[in-house]
Amino acid sequence: MVLAVLGAAALSAFYAVVFDEAWWKVLLRFGMIGAIVALTTNWQLRRQPRLPLLLTDETLHVTGPNGTRLSIDWVNMASAQVRGRLDPWLVVVPLDPQQTRPPMRPRQWSTRGRGPYELVVRLAWMRPGPDVLRRELARRLPTT
Repeated sequence: MVLAVLGAAALSAFYAVVFDEAWWKVLLRFGMIGAIVALTTNWQLRRQPRLPLLLTDETLHVTGPNGTRLSIDWVNMASAQVRGRLDPWLVVVPLDPQQTRPPMRPRQWSTRGRGPYELVVRLAWMRPGPDVLRRELARRLPTT
């Protein structure tokens, strides 16, 4: 967020110098546009369904954006990581894809360039947040 504000300030200053306009007029014009875009984006993102993740003592339950559900037992996980800070993703690799419920098919949950049985789920707008999920994964999964 700080980088976005600093970038917007630099672009506004550049625009004011190049087009010989008062800085406060540039701030009013682009600040209003930025506020409208931010409010519209926030409203649209809040209307999107959240990704349901449920962590129990035995299992990680995931529901994908299209309603597909998958359950993986903790003992069946080769690895589980939350990757990325600004755009976090959950990446889970099962030991045996046929032991998930329902059994995973190749590339069912994966993205291009990843292994065929990697579960890749975007965590944008997830609450309580990716840091809490990182701590829970570290607590529940054995270290190697």
